[in-house]
Amino acid sequence: MEQRTEFLGFVRANGQVGVREHLLALPSVVCATKAVRQAATFIPNAVSIEHPIGCAQIGKDRDQTLRILVGIGSHPNVRDTVVIGLGCEGIPAKEVYHGISQHQHTAHVVTIQTVGGTQQAAQSAIAYLAHEKSGPEVRQSVSVDQLILGVGTIDGLGSQGHQLMEAFMSRGGRVIEAKPEGPYILHYGSHIPAGIQYAAMAAPIGNSDSTLVTGLAAAGAQIIIAQADMHHMGGNPVVPVIRIGYQPKWRQALMDDMDGMIEDRNPDAWVDWILEVASGVPTMVETMHAETFAIERIGPTL
Repeated sequence: MEQRTEFLGFVRANGQVGVREHLLALPSVVCATKAVRQAATFIPNAVSIEHPIGCAQIGKDRDQTLRILVGIGSHPNVRDTVVIGLGCEGIPAKEVYHGISQHQHTAHVVTIQTVGGTQQAAQSAIAYLAHEKSGPEVRQSVSVDQLILGVGTIDGLGSQGHQLMEAFMSRGGRVIEAKPEGPYILHYGSHIPAGIQYAAMAAPIGNSDSTLVTGLAAAGAQIIIAQADMHHMGGNPVVPVIRIGYQPKWRQALMDDMDGMIEDRNPDAWVDWILEVASGVPTMVETMHAETFAIERIGPTL
């Protein structure tokens, strides 16, 4: 039986391929959280991200936060991004905006102190996103070699989880796995270079599931798979997360929070499901709007 090697995605002007059609309101600093929340509330397909940092960070910690914000803001699942900042933060909105623009990704920047306050900033972002939501792109058939699968915590899935990854790569797909070692290692949230089919992403300290998923999303993974258990149930605002159970008790306890048990499908059937999700079928955590977002911190915030 011939294996499926294509999915229906959104081909962006910069050559990237998205599996979702989001408009993103992105705060460069915690102080802009209210403005981005308001902006996303009134626009269909708009999502917002909230985080508690972006100010009083220095050195590698600041660099890492900036890298994550730029990676999320320029993500292929996002058609357009508006970055909102306060005006005096450690990571200025304009710096995030310029980083996003370097990826030839469409973006806009709003600064609260420049436009006259939080409400004015929200209204400015709403006006921009409302204009950009017109004329959505149309899905078209794309080769699976344009799809990057992020792999979070899957130790509980055992050999079947690794067989799933191998089956995905055998069809030409690319993988970023959150683990500390591998033949090619990425910094947390760094993009996988062209021509590399498999890379390991340095897992954050403490191995928090939310920070793992955030890092994989910022690295460019359009879809993420991870195990589902009592500690791992969330998704991501811009990337669909497929949650897979691995113990019999999860079938009864968490069936509403996951896409199935690992034994429900063989590895090739799971790859077919990944391609269905890439083509627009929502995951369970998407249906429940169970989004989480957390950026790993290297050092203390001053």
